[in-house]
Amino acid sequence: MLLRSLPLVMLLLLALPLPAVANKALFDEASAGQEAVAGLKRHQVTIDGLKVFYLDNERKDAARTILMVHGFGDSSLSWTQFARRFRDQEFRIVIPDLPGFGQSDRAPKADYGFAAQSRRLLELMQKLGIPRFHVVGNSMGGGIAAELAVQQPSMVQSLTLMDAAGVHYRPTELDDAMLAGRNMLVVKTPADFEALLAFVMMQRPPMPRPVLDYLAERAIKDNALHERIFREALFPDMNFLLPKLDAIKAPTLILWGEKDRVLHPDNALIFDKYIPDSRVVIMPKVGHTPMAEAPYESSDEVVKFINALGGAAP
Repeated sequence: MLLRSLPLVMLLLLALPLPAVANKALFDEASAGQEAVAGLKRHQVTIDGLKVFYLDNERKDAARTILMVHGFGDSSLSWTQFARRFRDQEFRIVIPDLPGFGQSDRAPKADYGFAAQSRRLLELMQKLGIPRFHVVGNSMGGGIAAELAVQQPSMVQSLTLMDAAGVHYRPTELDDAMLAGRNMLVVKTPADFEALLAFVMMQRPPMPRPVLDYLAERAIKDNALHERIFREALFPDMNFLLPKLDAIKAPTLILWGEKDRVLHPDNALIFDKYIPDSRVVIMPKVGHTPMAEAPYESSDEVVKFINALGGAAP
């Protein structure tokens, strides 16, 4: 959800109040610019009867591929700055919008659980003809990525879990809010969206007003569906990965924001304890979304981790 490095004139123009249609047009233009800087192109494919949007740098001759998976309420947009780190290296980058989020289809009765979404990612990579890949997932996307690593050990070469869901060792401020009857992750008003950004990010980059307004409008429109996804797919078993962690055979980097208020940093210790080949990096002064709050620092950690595994060098 982050747009950096826009020209000053555009930033000034984007600060002006605009109607919803103009908000979307400027959002699309700015997003396309960020994608282009990262060398990414837009694509669409049908999976499980749903249209799935994804970004791809189309480096089909690259020796290594990284699949990046966003979290709840998020989209591929949060990875574009992170993906810039790989533009001049020998990596193919694939970043989907999971069904139910971003520009992909919403189907009220679809299964949005971890296993269903991981199967869709598998089908995406099969359609793209990518037999083995590294996967990086944030929050809900981390849980989905871990499920994919459990189900497809021969395909997942490495796993990076960024503030991942699936283990709930210690409660956080999100738990306190939910006990009080408020889900901070589901947006029903523009004020809720502002509160969400403040809640998940410790290092919040500046975002133009029309971009914020458009993202808020989209989140509000999706609130009923996202409430159902959270209630039915995410909330029932917040420790669903715990009995599966020792089945993860891929080398695993567990990267966590020190100031995460959504999923406690101590969860990283449980992932590390039970995943056979794992290591932990805690990022100081970072919240729940390292790839968005500290894209260059977090991407450096991932590059170092993958390069240390051997194989083709960038």
